[in-house]
Amino acid sequence: MKKLKKQIKESFFNPVFHLLPLLLFLLVDDFFGMNTAWKITFPVALFLVLYVYFVYNRIFIWHLSFVILFLSICIITGSENLLPTGNSVKNILFEIVTFGFLFVFVVLRNPSKRLITKYMSKLIPMTNNFEEMYRFILALTLVLFIYLSVQLVLVYTTLENSIFYQQILRYFYLSLLVFLIIYEIFRIQIIRSKLFHEEWWPVVNDQGKIVGTIEHQTSLKDENKYMHPVVRVMLVDKGRVFLQKRAESNIVYPGLWDTAISNHVKVGESIEQCVDRTARERYQLERFKYMHLSNYTVELKDEFHYSFLFVSCQLLQIKPNPVFIDQTKWWTKQQIEDNMTAGIFTDNFKLEFDVLKRSGLLDSGECECACNLKDTVYK
Repeated sequence: MKKLKKQIKESFFNPVFHLLPLLLFLLVDDFFGMNTAWKITFPVALFLVLYVYFVYNRIFIWHLSFVILFLSICIITGSENLLPTGNSVKNILFEIVTFGFLFVFVVLRNPSKRLITKYMSKLIPMTNNFEEMYRFILALTLVLFIYLSVQLVLVYTTLENSIFYQQILRYFYLSLLVFLIIYEIFRIQIIRSKLFHEEWWPVVNDQGKIVGTIEHQTSLKDENKYMHPVVRVMLVDKGRVFLQKRAESNIVYPGLWDTAISNHVKVGESIEQCVDRTARERYQLERFKYMHLSNYTVELKDEFHYSFLFVSCQLLQIKPNPVFIDQTKWWTKQQIEDNMTAGIFTDNFKLEFDVLKRSGLLDSGECECACNLKDTVYK
């Protein structure tokens, strides 16, 4: 569960913390001056850099880019030679420079997104982080634009009590910044809480080793295909194979005949636990025996499967769950072979049927099922 929480936090890292040094500088500078802002903000920026590096290393470059942005704004703002200004505008110089940098980020959204998703870690959905950051920066840019527009009008106007109105505007602007920060913190926390209750799948490599995790809907919709571990159990009796017809509501292989027991392994779940959970959910089977037959990989439309194939010859009372299964049927070897090219079987089952025939279990109808699985992804 700790790994899952870390994965969710990396996938939806709060953009406030990336921009916290910048936001803190804006607030402290207005109340206590630039010298105090530097003394308070830079230790915070250093702490966040170290924190992200040691705790969320996979998004460190992403975080460091915003630290560099903050430092660039400070350097430009502190250089009077680069930006000669009058006393009136100088009070909002930091906001002007900040607005300029953020506006460029908003304008260059698409190329920036392509660059980030290409070179950042593919083990986490960086698209989420980019979209969250873009949304927050867009809101901040609009606030700065409105504030600077009204402030500049007040600076160069002859309106009576303009200084008073400038102060009121500044307090309203700072209050709005605080509101944005608090709102964003709570919003991201709610998103994380919802994601924690979603179904997450491990991501494995070609050898079956876990290299990351991803929310299952995100995996199926992502342009990149991820490989996930799945369990498959074939039920065999006297030369026959027990198959299920998958419900039309299933995302994968709707309406096709498939191996009796199949499911994705969840994050934090062992292979044995996944088999037992699926057998219980699909057929109300408890403590039935099965043995390891083979591992294989297969490519589907939206993902890759790293399949752990098992076989069971134990005859039990089977009660299919109509939520997951439309029909069930015992198929003979001849019936399966006669319909192999009819397009009614899943690609997984076609591979598994060939493995089952070569094992000799289908002809003998006998196997010694055991509960000790070997070659599991968690070793």
